[in-house]
Amino acid sequence: MKILLTTDSYTHMTNGVAIVVATLANAYREKGHDVRVLTISGDRKAHQDGMVYYMPSFEVPLYPDLRMSLVHRHPYIKEVRNWAPDVVHIHSEASTARIGKAIAKAVGAPVVMTWHTDYAKYAFHKHHSLGVVKMVSKRLMAIMYYRSNIITVPSYKAKSILDGYGLKHPNTVIPNGIMLERFYQDITPEEKKTLLRQHGIGEDKKLLVVISRLSAEKSISELIEYLPALVEKDPQIHLMIAGSGPDEKHLHNLTEKLGMEEHITFVGFVKPEETYRYYKLGIAFLSASTFEMHSLTYLEAMACGLPLICRNDPSLQGVLTDGFNGYIYNTQDEFTEKAFRLTQDIALRNEMAKNSLQRSMEFSEDALADRMLAVYQNVRDEYDKTTTKRGKKSKRKNKS
Repeated sequence: MKILLTTDSYTHMTNGVAIVVATLANAYREKGHDVRVLTISGDRKAHQDGMVYYMPSFEVPLYPDLRMSLVHRHPYIKEVRNWAPDVVHIHSEASTARIGKAIAKAVGAPVVMTWHTDYAKYAFHKHHSLGVVKMVSKRLMAIMYYRSNIITVPSYKAKSILDGYGLKHPNTVIPNGIMLERFYQDITPEEKKTLLRQHGIGEDKKLLVVISRLSAEKSISELIEYLPALVEKDPQIHLMIAGSGPDEKHLHNLTEKLGMEEHITFVGFVKPEETYRYYKLGIAFLSASTFEMHSLTYLEAMACGLPLICRNDPSLQGVLTDGFNGYIYNTQDEFTEKAFRLTQDIALRNEMAKNSLQRSMEFSEDALADRMLAVYQNVRDEYDKTTTKRGKKSKRKNKS
């Protein structure tokens, strides 16, 4: 099958969408499919890297991490159109979605779109439920998902939210997957000592790990605010925060305000291929976010054999089972009690670590690819059937 993946996030920026697209592309190629990726570059120049096409882009004012492209015609677009994909899978709603839909229309291919982010909540935070915001969001969703044949979502939480927008398109749940072998790697005791020394963390610390984009919606400030009560119970407990983002300065200031500088270490941005090393420095992974649809960091932490301690959220369904591979908390007292229990009980920690590792196997890139390929085949069959009924001939070439 010839598969075109489009995304506004790829190698020029690191986030969950980029990782999912790269995971799919790798898995599809391993299975013998012909895959191309159309994305935007990190500058105003177009370039090609193998079967990945980068469209020129520009920064969006007020949103320094966001880039867009207004390109309508380009030799790369023509090349992809002549290649004639069997299915177009769109992962971002802006620049490359427009291009991907145009290609699909030109070659007679169905469009699959994946909804990764609730942008209303991302942009408006606690105000996302206001009537005017809901009205505008529904209209924007109808525009962004126009001409999609089916929408995939990574969790039942995402499906519930998407259903609330009232879109008429069919949708289905396909949980995210990761390249497990990246996280099944071990680090030696010497490597661990070197990393801890590099960041000024004592080898005797009971290290709790956060790996995340440092932005307000991730609620990392909550974990920092909860830490003093935990440290009061055991001064050897230490929090390591890996990542970068717009909330970084605020989090540093909050740490200083609470006098937690000796108990919190910010290690900055970590390259994706190096993150497993940082997970494996810790004894548990923390998250206070209720923004996630189906966080890849939960899956990565499990694959590294870490118990999870996460704020209660529907996105945890099928990922974290309270008391099995970690703990779910609802209040600060609950967080403190459960986190303290886990840091003190080595046998409990080892059992939960084993359970996390076991559960991670359910979220392999192979499982993700197989589920998504089944969606492609079904939507392609339905698309061909519909166009035949309408008396239209498919424009696709070399169907496989």
